[in-house]
Parts: sequence; C-alpha cells; structure tokens
Amino acid sequence: MRAIALLLAIALGALLLSLSYSPPYGGSYTYYVTHWTEINVPNLVSAILAGWRAYDSLGEASLLFTAVIGFYVLLGGKKK
Repeated sequence: MRAIALLLAIALGALLLSLSYSPPYGGSYTYYVTHWTEINVPNLVSAILAGWRAYDSLGEASLLFTAVIGFYVLLGGKKK
C-alpha cells in the first residue's frame, strides 16, 4: 500500500511540474478580451472566474487527496 501511495505522489508531482504556469499573452484580462468568442460567457468577470475556478478546484482536490494519503501512510495503513 505504501508503494502505491508513493507512486501516486510521484505521479502527481510529475504532473504538476509538467504544467505551464506562464500567463497567457500578458495576463488573463488581455487573453479574455482578445479571445472573447472562445469563452462563450457574456460577462467578462464571470468568464475570468469560471476559467480560473477549474484550476483552483483541481488544486484543492489534489491537496486534499495528498493529505489524506499522507496521513494514511503515516498512521500505518490498515491494522491487521
């Protein structure tokens, strides 16, 4: 079980390191204003919040998952 947890932690770390964290085209405002037809949200503020909310939720979920797996491994897993 510890090997699986370690493998998942390494895979998650590799995934997070492979992502591009550079701002697109000088910032989110410029991106959303110039690519208005791709967004399909009528309000600019809602478009920015909806676009970045997915990254925020993914980060929160991965943090929670990592914390749960870490505590499980630290506490010794299942008791026999």
